Amino acid sequence: MPLLLCGSGTAQVNRIWGTLERLGDVGCLDRVQSALLYDINNDTTRRMSSKGRQMRSTLGTEIFFPQFIPTDTGFHRNPYGYVPYSGTLFEEQEKVVEELGERSDQLGTPPQLIVHFMGFGSHCLLGAILHGRLRRRFPNAKSLVILDIPRDPTLHDQMIDVWDEMMNLLPDEKFLVTDDRIGNPYVTDHKLACALATIEASSQSGSQSGPTITDVFSGLTRAKLGSWVGLSSITAYRLPVKKAWSLIPPFRRTRLIRGKADELTMLGIRAAKETLQKHSGLADYGNQENDSRSMIFCSVPLKVDEVPILESKIQNALANEGFFKENPYASFSLASANMPSSTSVKYVPNMPVRRGLLTRLFINTVGQIWKGIKFFGSMIYGRDGHTPYLHCVRVYPLTSVRNPKMDITSLTSVLHNERPVVQAEIEAELEIHTNGEATEVMV
Repeated sequence: MPLLLCGSGTAQVNRIWGTLERLGDVGCLDRVQSALLYDINNDTTRRMSSKGRQMRSTLGTEIFFPQFIPTDTGFHRNPYGYVPYSGTLFEEQEKVVEELGERSDQLGTPPQLIVHFMGFGSHCLLGAILHGRLRRRFPNAKSLVILDIPRDPTLHDQMIDVWDEMMNLLPDEKFLVTDDRIGNPYVTDHKLACALATIEASSQSGSQSGPTITDVFSGLTRAKLGSWVGLSSITAYRLPVKKAWSLIPPFRRTRLIRGKADELTMLGIRAAKETLQKHSGLADYGNQENDSRSMIFCSVPLKVDEVPILESKIQNALANEGFFKENPYASFSLASANMPSSTSVKYVPNMPVRRGLLTRLFINTVGQIWKGIKFFGSMIYGRDGHTPYLHCVRVYPLTSVRNPKMDITSLTSVLHNERPVVQAEIEAELEIHTNGEATEVMV
């Protein structure tokens, strides 16, 4: 269980939840030893706690929440709103980090990679401070900070104000930037979650063990490659399926349609090429030259023993089309996974409804009976899984980035955007005279 996930703030906690669900889809949730949902917000804790307990008990991933919540609804986008409570908050940070350490000691394996989701809301500075504590507790772990540029323009001024302070709190870190303004933020979150799950699944799907998330990001951020990586992800391709009947239970099964020309091979080639297009980026990384290593990962809903054959076909076809000559530092890997599209996913659990004891007892009893009926019914008749999709992602280092504020276009558009100057007492105003003429006067 080499991964430790952490999210600071409501939006980032939702991102963690999506990542955990997608890792569960590909059978890699057991790779996450702990997840820290750090949001000083009672609403978030209530939404996530029941789901977190279920995940912890069934799949072994330990979910941690902050216990000290001085305000029910957070700090209302004020990055310094934590200051009046900083003493107790910092004490609790130390405590939860120690609990994470005890969890790793219990498993006997410290985390190999800390993935920390951060934004620029009220938890941005608290999250950066927390990340420093995690790094000190696990000094041998690699780390990746995923920075999310908000879509809401009211947060852009705040991002400008806290940027330098955040970077000072995160020295020598490795960064991945995503931009919610590129498209629908929910789609961006889903693409990011599918990308991380696809990379991890590819390490277990081939004939030989491939690179894990830790290997990929540590390999792409070595000294000469820089500290910033880019991520491209395509819109998932829907694959054709048909219903088939079997003589043994389950009698009704869903099968993938495989044409004579092997449509999956053609889709894999198309997807790999599309990841090179600028529109597939999760942020605008600028004009990055193709002079460094990039890694392409695709996920398809096939059995594990079929993956090496299809992977070899796609690699040979790409080589015959000159793909690897044009992109000599690119690699291609395939994973066995069946993940949904963004349109069918809701990452944020609903707010739990408070009910009386008898009502809860009745609902739980009926719910368990219904689960049993569904289970035995699916064993006999079969069940409808979600439509299969092909996902494809490319990860690459941003080797030309020296000053991210200037070299990454998405960051530049916010951090170097001129603010409107409020001219209150020096602005020239028009004074209307009784003769109808207007003249400018200084006030």
